Amino acid sequence: MIQVYTIDGDRLRCAEFTPGAPLPAGTLWIDLHNPTGEEDKTVEEWIGASIPTDKDMLEIEESSRFYMEEGVQYLTAPILHAVNEHRKLAPISFIIAGKRLVTVRYSEPKAFSIFVNRATKSGNGLVDADCTGTSILLGLIESITDRLADVLEGVTEEIEAASNAILFRDEKERPMSTQEFRRLLTRIGGLGTFLSKVRESLSGIGRLLAYVTANMEGGPPRKELRNRITSLERDAQSLEHYVDFLSNKITFLLDTIVGLITVEQNAIIKIFSIASVGLMPPTLIASIYGMNFHFMPELNETWGYPMAIVAMVISAILPLLFFRKKGWL
Repeated sequence: MIQVYTIDGDRLRCAEFTPGAPLPAGTLWIDLHNPTGEEDKTVEEWIGASIPTDKDMLEIEESSRFYMEEGVQYLTAPILHAVNEHRKLAPISFIIAGKRLVTVRYSEPKAFSIFVNRATKSGNGLVDADCTGTSILLGLIESITDRLADVLEGVTEEIEAASNAILFRDEKERPMSTQEFRRLLTRIGGLGTFLSKVRESLSGIGRLLAYVTANMEGGPPRKELRNRITSLERDAQSLEHYVDFLSNKITFLLDTIVGLITVEQNAIIKIFSIASVGLMPPTLIASIYGMNFHFMPELNETWGYPMAIVAMVISAILPLLFFRKKGWL
């Protein structure tokens, strides 16, 4: 699908076009979403440059993600998007051809729809008469970083909830069950995996901004754009630092859960150990009187059986009292 946006005063306007027709006048941004081969060829004719395929966009080499051909800049960065309540990374290519921007994507990041809704309204502060494709690119990056910040706020709340469930559990409540430990471990592990994706996306955005700064053309808007890029780089770096903080917190929670599981296992083993040690003396007494030797006078006495029972009970109680005195119980 091809979406063409033209500049209309201080806002963008989605222009209508027909296949095979020339590019609408005043086009500033061409958005390719899941493009077909014919749509790729149409845009290539419009801008006079090639459009990368989905396989090209998956390349991870720096030279494959950021390069220039015949004056056209190609920038690719992994952007987070949601698929059936699961967040994944998908590469998005930004092509700066003259004053126009072309985006090629095979995903639907919410940041794009947020930017479009804002940029198509008057007085948005993003579009003016001197707006270029680079300005639209920076607007999209700003929307993406804002979206990542909102997502990280949700992750922070989930981590706090998990932390409260682990560290601030009421002593009167029953100990956590194996199922609860398993659920917490799975959830916290999933949050750690998600944070690694956020870090990868922020890293790609940071490299993209650095490349744009190094290859920015001269002209009056250069200083304003450079200041805007510097602000976006600071935002990305601050989010990376925050991701590091959350990752360390998740590592702490994982270590805490593993420690609690170890304590619970040791408590169970301790009970069995004490029970086995406490039953050793009665077992010894029962074994002695169970040997059935012919010359055992106690077996012929009426008090023999009660005496053996009393001896076994006392021999079981004494070790328990000793363990309690030592604080092992």
